[in-house]
Amino acid sequence: MEAIRLTNFNVPITTRRRFDAICHASGRTRTSVLVELMNNYVLDEGRRLVERQKELGDLDKRFQESLGLKGSSNKVEISHRSIHSPRQTGGDRDFGLPDPIFSDGQEGW
Repeated sequence: MEAIRLTNFNVPITTRRRFDAICHASGRTRTSVLVELMNNYVLDEGRRLVERQKELGDLDKRFQESLGLKGSSNKVEISHRSIHSPRQTGGDRDFGLPDPIFSDGQEGW
């Protein structure tokens, strides 16, 4: 059996009340619905990211081929980040901002 970990997060009160009412009406627990939503998001977003990586790779290949047709000896540096990277861009570092603070869930926020 897969390990389970308690996850807490803040939700606007009206949203939570509506969500609870729908869960109750459908005979499902809040947890079962949220886990299903999270799994669907992981699958959908994962597919989107893989497709985006493929499209970028195809674009790079076509661009390399077009440079080759023009007789250029310059190569385009292909350095797309892995889809497994937790940070897709330099983001905050590009603007001199501090790194984000991540919670381990142990604080009493």
